[in-house]
Amino acid sequence: MGFFDSLKKKVLKVDDQQLLIEAMLCVAFADGDDQWEETNLVRAFANTLPELKNADAYEVYEKAEKAVKLHGALNRVKELANLSTEALRHKAFLLAMDIALSSGEIDDGEEAVLGAMAETMKIPPELAERIASVLMIKYAT
Repeated sequence: MGFFDSLKKKVLKVDDQQLLIEAMLCVAFADGDDQWEETNLVRAFANTLPELKNADAYEVYEKAEKAVKLHGALNRVKELANLSTEALRHKAFLLAMDIALSSGEIDDGEEAVLGAMAETMKIPPELAERIASVLMIKYAT
């Protein structure tokens, strides 16, 4: 095992700001595709988050994007358990589901990522259903 292999195995220390963006990017990249529309939506959502009010949103986004692309969406979902509060875990799940539903339907990759998120972040099923119901109203045509 080489020097860089040992570095890759270390657990990355990330903060709540980056993890909130990673939650959205995990869903956006769930299909393995980096779509311009989805990444722009993630950036737009990030600009509205009070957690990023005094942060360099561009820098935080770039770190989050690099982590998700390097390790893969499903692997990065595990890190979301490190969000510091239950409220932030709920918010991350809501933001991720919002990104998933923004395209009109949730594909298999997005569904797998959302399921892993719900399990990792201990999102109660009734809360997940409530979030989905509200967001489906938002995106109904």
